[in-house]
Amino acid sequence: MTPNATPRMSLRVAAGLVGLEGVAGVVAGVGFAIAAIAGHPSDRGTAIVLGLLLTVYGAAVLLVGRGVWLCRRWARTPAYLVQFFGLVVAWYQRSSLPAVAVALAVVSLVTIGALLRQTPADGE
Repeated sequence: MTPNATPRMSLRVAAGLVGLEGVAGVVAGVGFAIAAIAGHPSDRGTAIVLGLLLTVYGAAVLLVGRGVWLCRRWARTPAYLVQFFGLVVAWYQRSSLPAVAVALAVVSLVTIGALLRQTPADGE
């Protein structure tokens, strides 16, 4: 194993997890929008807009994951912000959706650890 292998593996893990979060956001957003159209929400317009916003958010997170994969410096801060928001959501869902909260917290913490293992020279 070369000395540069660990940061490179951390890069792959971080990019993969951020990309996974982006895919989850897109899938959830499309699912919410379809449920709003096919179901009977109390406010269909708001439900559809929320589904579309989540889809756009997921697509943006996918772009951040791509930026992390390509070692773009701009992608580091949004990647950390996504993890921060993931931890906030996990905290507030801990009593209503404990399994989802634990999974989200673990993914966010592992991603933060992988992002921290990258050295600034990796992105230059």
